Amino acid sequence: MNPKLKAVLESALIAAISTVLLIILAFVPILNVVILIWPVPFIVIGVRRGPWAGVLGLVLAGLLLGAVLHPLLGIGMVVLNIFLVLGLSWAIARRLDLFEYIVLSAGTVLISIIGSIKAFSWFMGKTIFEYVTDQFGKFISSNIADFSRIMDLYNQFLDQPVTPERFTNIIIGQLELMVPFVPAMLIIFALIYGTINLMVSRAALRKLTYDVPELPEFSDWMLPKGAGLGFMITLFVAFLGNMFSIKNFEIVFYTLQSLFSFIFMVQGLAVATFFMKFKMSKIPAVVRTIILVLLFLIIPVMFMSLGIIEQIFNIRRIYRRINL
Repeated sequence: MNPKLKAVLESALIAAISTVLLIILAFVPILNVVILIWPVPFIVIGVRRGPWAGVLGLVLAGLLLGAVLHPLLGIGMVVLNIFLVLGLSWAIARRLDLFEYIVLSAGTVLISIIGSIKAFSWFMGKTIFEYVTDQFGKFISSNIADFSRIMDLYNQFLDQPVTPERFTNIIIGQLELMVPFVPAMLIIFALIYGTINLMVSRAALRKLTYDVPELPEFSDWMLPKGAGLGFMITLFVAFLGNMFSIKNFEIVFYTLQSLFSFIFMVQGLAVATFFMKFKMSKIPAVVRTIILVLLFLIIPVMFMSLGIIEQIFNIRRIYRRINL
């Protein structure tokens, strides 16, 4: 069979199977997280048959989703994942290093998100935030009886009674307070989403006996040398800009601060994983992972501090010199 025809048929088959599984599992509690790794089959075929085959499968799956559920859903899934499929299909075949993988995967997801937001604005004639606040306001106004108890609670602390219109404005005002943090949330989502798909795609390719180079264990992961100092300097500049009320520097500062915290928390988690592997080696790996995840959720600041200390002093290297 012609190799290109074979790749087209594989893309079509994978598109059909992925779409059916997504529709079924999306309505099953817990299993609906499969939506996070939906691009994986298209990345895998993109690596094996060429990026064009991965994109073809993704577009066909989007058309099926649009026909079965809603056209905008199909378009949205294609737009959100097309650059990720292209980028990782190319990157894995080129055997890049871990840091390059992460930057590329997160960058492609971020480009897709920004593209989706812009396309939504053009299509709807308003920004996505304006659309969400309008819809939320309409929802509250049409279901004001259901919010009466909350309004009564507000009335206990305010001098003037809360009218439905004022209550709606209060809620929308709370949403507006989140605007400065939106860029940071998008970047962090892009990092998580891109990295998950990278790791699962690599694992799937290894199962298919595709030659995928080894990557460092998570317990050995750390930022490139000098990245910590670069983060500190950039954050300090953004802080100064925010302090002197330079336009848009508030958003820049909050974005860098959130990104800074997240990245060093992840590095701190890697350091904690490293030491638990040596100090608690008799405890099953699954139990160690659960302990680390719980601690990460309860005291994330501890992990951020550990990540910063590691970047400055390289405590894992010191430990290896003394004990290994």
